[in-house]
Amino acid sequence: MNIRVKQNRLSIGLTVAVLAIVVGLWGCSLPVNEEKVLKSEAESLVLITVGEKKGYINIQGEIVIPPKFENALSFSTNGLAVIQEEKIGKVGYINTLGEVVIPPRFENALSFSANGLAGVLENGKWGYINDKGEMVVPARFENVGNFVANGLAVIEENGKCGYVNTKGEIVIPPRFEIARDFADNGLAVVLENNKFCYINAKGEVIISRDGLSEDFSANGLARIRENEKYGYINAKGKIVIPPRFDETWELGALFSANGLAVVKENGGWGYINAKGKTVIPPKFGFALPFAANGLAAVQEPGKELSWDDGKWGFINAKGEMVIPVKFEDARSFSNNGLAWVREGGKIRLINAKDQTIVSKEMVCDIEVMKNGRDEIIWPQKTLDQICEKQSAQPAQ
Repeated sequence: MNIRVKQNRLSIGLTVAVLAIVVGLWGCSLPVNEEKVLKSEAESLVLITVGEKKGYINIQGEIVIPPKFENALSFSTNGLAVIQEEKIGKVGYINTLGEVVIPPRFENALSFSANGLAGVLENGKWGYINDKGEMVVPARFENVGNFVANGLAVIEENGKCGYVNTKGEIVIPPRFEIARDFADNGLAVVLENNKFCYINAKGEVIISRDGLSEDFSANGLARIRENEKYGYINAKGKIVIPPRFDETWELGALFSANGLAVVKENGGWGYINAKGKTVIPPKFGFALPFAANGLAAVQEPGKELSWDDGKWGFINAKGEMVIPVKFEDARSFSNNGLAWVREGGKIRLINAKDQTIVSKEMVCDIEVMKNGRDEIIWPQKTLDQICEKQSAQPAQ
């Protein structure tokens, strides 16, 4: 079954969304003004990990919620985030002030969807709660996904995947080996009887294909694979970019907001537009999709590299290097305009000007977090206190 959020493969070891608990996707169902306020607050908080504990900072690099949780997810736009406390071992939700608003009582949980519901695991089964923690869809499913814009969510029952509405009613009976979220164009990719298809919200097959097929992007194109090559089709199932690429980006949106997609051709990674025209030549060792700020992380040009080889930098949509190739590892910029990078053994959260917001490094064998002025902000101790505690430990 494939209903969980796709995760970045990058092995930077930072603290973003690769967690032991399941990660959800979208936000909340609130009056417009209140929603904007909460969304702004939620997006301004950045999930961090210091010394294996998780907390949150604001985009100025100030500690807002101290690193004290065993696990945590980014905030949904309703201002709630999934957390797990060490002593309890259960999962609950906090608000942007760090206050527990839904006590940890679940075995696992998803972030809140745009309709204000979140999937939770209780007594070995999944159901859905509202933002008050009330169970609105009884826990009876083997697995669940997040609700999307058409009001449907993927569920698993008896080893098969189907779709339910917000009342927990089965809308499309579980009959698929794989089921994915519905895209903005109203189609979802499923695997039925070992054949990939696209269905509508009634469960009717609209497009049937022999090769591997993927979700539709916002621009109406979906990735396909034929004869070990990748291309793209439109919502009618017509091939608009013939399969000629060795690989393409497969985690999250295929095409970025600027209309470009990451592809691998002739041994290198570059970018194409929605017509399949090469916009930035495939010359990079690896490349990530463009972020909302118009920058993309790329590995140095040259021979084909792996995630752990070569240096990283950031380019603009013209392919110009905006931040030089110098990082051992890098992630894409988030919607808040910040990105995690690793340079010289130090992990930094930077802005588009390569200015440090916070950094992480080892001091006297203890991981600390510093602000942009190189001052320790966590733990809340002086350098002497940190090193004194370490030196006071008996020799082994």
